Amino acid sequence: MSNQREMVQVVQRLWQDLVARGLVHAPPAPAQARAPWAVRLLMGAAGWLGAIFFLAFLLGSLFVAARDSGVAMALCGAAMIALAAVLYRSRTGIALEQFALAVSLSGQNLLAFGAGQVYGGTRLLETAAFWIALALLEAVLYALVRNRLHRFLCALGVWSGAAVALQLAMMPDLRHAWEWTALSLVWLAPLALALLAGFTWAEGRLCAAGRHGWLEPAADATLLFALGAALVVTGLGTPYTFLFDAETARRATPYWMAGALCGAVLAAFVLAESGRLRLAGPIRAAAVAGAVLFGALLAGAPAVVAAALALGLALRRGSLPWLGLAVAALAGGFIWYYGALHWTLLIKSATLAGAGLAVLALRAGLQRAGARSSS
Repeated sequence: MSNQREMVQVVQRLWQDLVARGLVHAPPAPAQARAPWAVRLLMGAAGWLGAIFFLAFLLGSLFVAARDSGVAMALCGAAMIALAAVLYRSRTGIALEQFALAVSLSGQNLLAFGAGQVYGGTRLLETAAFWIALALLEAVLYALVRNRLHRFLCALGVWSGAAVALQLAMMPDLRHAWEWTALSLVWLAPLALALLAGFTWAEGRLCAAGRHGWLEPAADATLLFALGAALVVTGLGTPYTFLFDAETARRATPYWMAGALCGAVLAAFVLAESGRLRLAGPIRAAAVAGAVLFGALLAGAPAVVAAALALGLALRRGSLPWLGLAVAALAGGFIWYYGALHWTLLIKSATLAGAGLAVLALRAGLQRAGARSSS
């Protein structure tokens, strides 16, 4: 614990030094020494246990008393969200924060369920307006509640609501169109990756302006959504087998378009990073050409291209969580892609070997170009 306090003091002194030099103008974020992970785990479990008993009593009595009143359920959900916001403001400990999280999530579900009962029941789920309203609710909660984990989940809710709403807007005549959300993910996954690249490039300015802490949970959620969306689009032949007609879904989804768009974002990132690092012209051209070739060869596997971009963003930021997500998505993307292809094992092995040789050749070429430019 003493080492953590010393680290906090060192960080504060470094920030004050940056302020004195005029490099930053915002006050440092309040830093506190964190309790050991075992203590945080037990306190969080205690908070969820208390929330389960509280919600079991509250929701049980509510459904018995007002099971036919959607207005009462919606009002109760709004009251629970307000209670969670007040509890978050108090900042009295891990257990209370987890209790507030459980209350907030239950309140959001209750509010959505009550609104559905008032405005048409299950038919409301088939309208884009409902999911847009849900995304807006999550965005408002993101701005109002300052807890990092709560903001992360709210940002995921915004992306999920936007995906279903876009799908329903694209296919308004198809019943249960939300089951075909992969069509909207084709466009949202590259958009999320482009936003992540913009966040990474502007991260220094955001820190200096004091807005980095406000936006970072949204960036984390955007990365998780982008990689998950790319995995779903890539492996339609695998997950859809258990729920829907896999072949029909794969033919109806332009997953090649998703891969091409992700490849374009990857190439733009490589071009921008080459300029930032002031690489020599031949090396810059080779790097961009390699990114374009990589995106073109793996356009049918958007998850692999998205994971490669996420890997670059993680290394650019020095973020171990982002790096772990990128590596996991890279492995999952390759597995899903080659599992969905109707190729023989020999052809798949030859393709992997050829891709590996191409990467090694590109690496050797870049090393030789770097040696010539330095000499």
